[in-house]
Amino acid sequence: MDLKSLIYYKLVFPLAIKLDKIMGLDFLSDIHAEEVGLDPKLVHNSSPSSKRFLKRVLNDFTISPLDSIIDIGCGKGYALRTMLKFHFEKVDGIELSSHIANIATQNFKRLNSKRTKIFTGDATQFNEYDAYNFIYLFNPFPSVVMSEVIHRLIQSIRRSDREVVIIYLAPVCNEVIVSNGLFTKTGIYHRKGSWITIYSNRSFNESKLSTNKKMCPIAENSALSDELEDYLEKHQFSQKEYCHSLIQKKPILNE
Repeated sequence: MDLKSLIYYKLVFPLAIKLDKIMGLDFLSDIHAEEVGLDPKLVHNSSPSSKRFLKRVLNDFTISPLDSIIDIGCGKGYALRTMLKFHFEKVDGIELSSHIANIATQNFKRLNSKRTKIFTGDATQFNEYDAYNFIYLFNPFPSVVMSEVIHRLIQSIRRSDREVVIIYLAPVCNEVIVSNGLFTKTGIYHRKGSWITIYSNRSFNESKLSTNKKMCPIAENSALSDELEDYLEKHQFSQKEYCHSLIQKKPILNE
């Protein structure tokens, strides 16, 4: 960890958590899956997304009140707070843990947000994806769960044909998203070892949502694409290790 990052995590971040509490908010502190009775093999920890990184990405899209976004595995809603700075009609989240979802709900009540709703429930059982054309994920769960969510999104697009853009921070389930043949990886962002990958059911040239200002198109054999592939290979190996033991039985979050 470099000196700047060390200062941030040792000094700035703890101060930000304290300021949040003074304001009656709770966006920033982590919650481990086990703390709220969830299986860590099927649900990842609740952690805040990078505000600057997400804002940089959303600035590259043509967002209007005709668009809506949902954060799958929204945690306490920190990413939603950033999304509210853009002109989405709805900025919603879905969270499996009722305890965490309640914290998020209280956060946005405190902020008096009228555009945000927090759904409590299982993303693989959620029936309201038709209302959204932007999907955001910050590595909320492993491949066995992601495959079910992607199946739901495909069903939604078949019911209501539209462009759907997936914005995926820490895209360790990349292969699951592209393997269905509907979503393709259209662009990538890189910042200090972190990755956001953009997927769409429209091609890069057909997309009407992206202004393509700074997004790097996926180019085969490019240095950035190769670096991303190295990142994915490293993280997907650990995914396969524990997913292999689950694949023969119906996972907890399956339909």
